[in-house]
Amino acid sequence: MLYDLIVVGGGPAGIFGAIYASQRGLKVAILEKKNRMGKKLLAAGAGKCNLTHSGEPKDFLNHFGDNGKFLKSSLYSYKPEDLKKFFSDNKLPLVLVEESGKYFPETFSSVDVVNLLYTVCKKNKVDIFENTRVEKLLSIEDDNFLIETSGEKFMAKNILLATGGKSYPATGSEGDGYPLAKKLGHLVLEPKPALTPIFVRDYPFTDLSGISFKNAGLELYRDNKKVGETRGDLLFTHKNFSGPLILDFSRYIHKGDQVKINYLGVKRSQLEETFLEKASLSGKQGIKRFLSELGAPERFIKKFLKLLNISDDKKLSEISKKERNSILTGLCEMPFEVSKLGDYSIAMVTTGGISLKEINPKTMESKIVKGLYFAGEVVDIDGDTGGFNIQAACSMGVLAAKSIKL
Repeated sequence: MLYDLIVVGGGPAGIFGAIYASQRGLKVAILEKKNRMGKKLLAAGAGKCNLTHSGEPKDFLNHFGDNGKFLKSSLYSYKPEDLKKFFSDNKLPLVLVEESGKYFPETFSSVDVVNLLYTVCKKNKVDIFENTRVEKLLSIEDDNFLIETSGEKFMAKNILLATGGKSYPATGSEGDGYPLAKKLGHLVLEPKPALTPIFVRDYPFTDLSGISFKNAGLELYRDNKKVGETRGDLLFTHKNFSGPLILDFSRYIHKGDQVKINYLGVKRSQLEETFLEKASLSGKQGIKRFLSELGAPERFIKKFLKLLNISDDKKLSEISKKERNSILTGLCEMPFEVSKLGDYSIAMVTTGGISLKEINPKTMESKIVKGLYFAGEVVDIDGDTGGFNIQAACSMGVLAAKSIKL
């Protein structure tokens, strides 16, 4: 059978591309190498499925590093409001968790989301071939494509390559699309893990797993030069630094870099002024209480003072200038050397992928091969945590589907 569109990969980009192409009257098939579509989607939002984020498309563009502008056509073609309407129309409304800006299905279940997508695919007569790994993708005569799989062969007028990146490989995201694109003449930029924790030398907070700081700061240094800074929520785990502060900035961090962490997100000069004023007016106040009033968690305070060899029962008036400087440095610019970043098994997304220079951002079609489209993490796009990546994947898939000529 000759399909109008074959989608390679059954993630959100591929599924939404297939659904919207079929609604235009195209004969569509999805080829999925695992035994079920949406495996990685099941892990989204820790199983609760954070699908999108609050804000307008223009706000989203700032959450994709240096490549956000590429997504302008995709995000305006299929907006966050359109994604919310899709789920509402299919009886699984999305709800906003206001303090985070994240949208989840009202059941907070990724299983419900995947089941719904299967139902919509079936309703729109999308053929789904599971346990079907694409091994060769060839552009042949009459502008058609021949797809050779682990089972049978397929023919298609158009291809949507939506195989994902390399993160969470157990879900089927193993970088399969990169060699397929390369053989069709596309440049693939080196993939690397992104949205990943960072590991540092002599990590001191193993016993403080679960402690977090709101709106902490981070400065990034490479070869003794400051190369970046950011703010966000910081999380201690038993092995590494994590939380949005780290995850969203990990695309810029390399092994061997130095990071300086400002736990309280307050300027050193401002904190010193507060310290001196408090010591002058309330010198008998203990250092523990002072740090607690600044917002530092009790377990952190105890560990922090121990690291600095400062007794936790000292009063502010008893703190020497040297000790005060140690406290200020430790709170506002504690330095760590990055020993490694999390690998693909724990990275949420992949940075790198098919070069955006060879893709038309207004259609998601290849500039090299007519009828070849791309969507999702297989391209060189990676966004922040919070639903941005899934929204972008869906938007790219829908734009590709809308752009296919009937």
